[in-house]
Amino acid sequence: MSNSGQKFLKITSILMIIGGIIAAIAGVIAILGVSALAALSGSAEGAGLLYASSIIVTISSVIQIIAGIKGLKACKDPEIAGKCVTWGIVIAVLSIISMIIGLIGGGDFNITSLALNLLVPGLYVYGALQIKSNANR
Repeated sequence: MSNSGQKFLKITSILMIIGGIIAAIAGVIAILGVSALAALSGSAEGAGLLYASSIIVTISSVIQIIAGIKGLKACKDPEIAGKCVTWGIVIAVLSIISMIIGLIGGGDFNITSLALNLLVPGLYVYGALQIKSNANR
């Protein structure tokens, strides 16, 4: 089994778990903040995009935690590394969707942010592919 693939997958899995926990907390706080904002303004008008973005962040963070746990398991059991590739791609797609919603909501496009949002899922997929290809030999 590839030692470098294992290292990539293990490190990125741990980063995904930590990032997922932080993002889940931030997502719940954001949902509560949007609710408070809607209550204070007396209208939920315009809050739909904020709710959608907050919910996507929360769902994405839970998926990220699950993917991180699956990645750690794949380091020990190469048979499940193929599923980790799918998890990593889903997380990358959700990151892109989240950025698009942010742009629609009036945010600015930042290539550095895009690269950083795709870096960990990209390395996670790379590590899973390394483990998967070495398991198939």
